Amino acid sequence: MLPSAFAYQKEVNMPGTDNAGESLHGLRILLVEDDPLIRLDLETSLAEFGAIVTAASNVAAALAALAVAMPDFAVLDFELGAESSESIAEVVQDRNVPFLYLSGYSEHDERFSRWPGIRVLAKPLSAARIARGIEDVLKAL
Repeated sequence: MLPSAFAYQKEVNMPGTDNAGESLHGLRILLVEDDPLIRLDLETSLAEFGAIVTAASNVAAALAALAVAMPDFAVLDFELGAESSESIAEVVQDRNVPFLYLSGYSEHDERFSRWPGIRVLAKPLSAARIARGIEDVLKAL
């Protein structure tokens, strides 16, 4: 079986066929993902789209990063091992920072019921799909 990070391979961007990630240039993104391979892959891919990425693997590291600087956007893996990223979501939501969840569960799963209107992207997905998700959330503001 292939490591889970391989599910996040970047889609080939053929000229004129997809402009995913164009509006991420200079966007400060907090990425919270507990799987080190997925985190590294997404961090690299989002940076290739021009984003300035701060990556964290758990709630404590993410909250510490937020204490230093607020991002423009947050990408949060919902389940971080034994903890969830809901406390991070509360902080960014209180500061009017848009965010989306990544999850192995459907957006219709009950665990997201307290987050109406928050975009949930179901894993596995490509970095281009995440970039489009970020752009969609930002366009809806």
